[in-house]
Amino acid sequence: MSSSARAIKSSAQASRSKGRSSSGRNTDKLPVVTTRPLPGTVLCMALVGLAMVLGGGGTVNPLTEMILQVLTALIMIPLIASSGWQRGLGPVQAPAFILAGLILLIPVLQLVPLPPSIWQALPGRSVEIQSIALIQADKSWMPLTMSPARTFASLLAMICPALLLLQVSRLSLRGRNWLCMVVVGVAALSVMLGVLQLSRTAGFEWSLYSQFSQGFLVGFQANRNAQADILLAAILATGVIATSRLGDGRHHVLTWTGMIMAISAFLVGLFMTGSRTGITLSAISLLFVGFMLWPMLRKRAAVVYGLAGAVGLMIISGGLLLQLQSVQKVIGRFSLAHEARWDLWADTWYAIGQVWPYGSGIGTIVPMLEAAERLEVVDATRPVRAHNDWLEWMLEAGLPGIIVLGLILLFVLYLAARAIISVSKPDASASRRAQVQFSIGFLLIEALHAIVDYPMRSMSLAAIAAVAVAMLLNPAAPQRSHQ
Repeated sequence: MSSSARAIKSSAQASRSKGRSSSGRNTDKLPVVTTRPLPGTVLCMALVGLAMVLGGGGTVNPLTEMILQVLTALIMIPLIASSGWQRGLGPVQAPAFILAGLILLIPVLQLVPLPPSIWQALPGRSVEIQSIALIQADKSWMPLTMSPARTFASLLAMICPALLLLQVSRLSLRGRNWLCMVVVGVAALSVMLGVLQLSRTAGFEWSLYSQFSQGFLVGFQANRNAQADILLAAILATGVIATSRLGDGRHHVLTWTGMIMAISAFLVGLFMTGSRTGITLSAISLLFVGFMLWPMLRKRAAVVYGLAGAVGLMIISGGLLLQLQSVQKVIGRFSLAHEARWDLWADTWYAIGQVWPYGSGIGTIVPMLEAAERLEVVDATRPVRAHNDWLEWMLEAGLPGIIVLGLILLFVLYLAARAIISVSKPDASASRRAQVQFSIGFLLIEALHAIVDYPMRSMSLAAIAAVAVAMLLNPAAPQRSHQ
């Protein structure tokens, strides 16, 4: 072959290789360990990590949430004021602005002072009117919420995930993969902390909070159900990371091994949380991880047989573990014989009728439930949540809140449908498709869990939900070779 012919052949091969790297599967492999995140990505990672560690206390443990709010404000300063710290970030996308505004709309409106002729005509205000009349303050302007301090505190808590939604919408595809690394890393640390909590090593409780679900693995959360959702998010995020490593079509034995070990550890931790709904919803997480990895599989029949064998091994292992007292304790929780949620829902529904259609104010669930609690169910415990986020929002936000929530849900459904259509194209990136599946899977889990619990009242879970919604948007920052 002549030298000119060899040159032409080499040029053609290089051209074909370039074409594959720009539109083929090779672009799906986004290394998230061998490259460094840019400054803007680092700050977003810090926001997510801090929210997962400090945002799980709830209303009974407000100190860590206050620290989280201060740290979030400090991190936002360079994100807004410094162009150097914004490297790796694109512009804030309009849908993120709209959703953030809708999220904060109700508590802001509920804090606007109203003249006496308006607020005294609201339902459920007769006792309040009589009380402040004793100090001649019944002519004062008052907001719609019955507890301005509680509503303002709730507003501050809602600002953090709203800000995170705006910033994550600015990230590149690889930058969002880094956030999944944070979710997996913090969840792994929470499982390690949970082992100390279960063993009570050195006689300590090993919890950040004075009030928490004792006797169960809660990690950085105060509520075992919130910890369960953290681990479900980590399972989904593990699938995203594995997909980003497998996108080049090569064999990745270490990647597969690490993914299986991580998911197995998260599943064991999930079981030890004792969260009945969380354990049940693990099927959704595993199903979506399967959707992520299915296009990457070469010998799919062998994988199906392998999964069947793994399920059989888990059944046998489960039968052996049934003899452990800690396992029997978790299984015993699946009995509904003494379910207190029914009474809470009945009291919440009664309270809704007392303040309908305007609501009592965001964050007022405790005084409203205490006032509505029936005498036959009163005991030494204090009701702090309705154990149904949908009912609780209806009580606190009323008809205006239902309308705003409906708009948010419709908007998110539109973004999800648009994202699904985008990643269904033959040339779509596997990493982008996995991120969309992570978003839809986690939001579906939260929506279902909210029927029997209050996941969106946790700042940690609200932060991950904000990340999930932002991932439905196309990456705003350009993809670079070094991120």
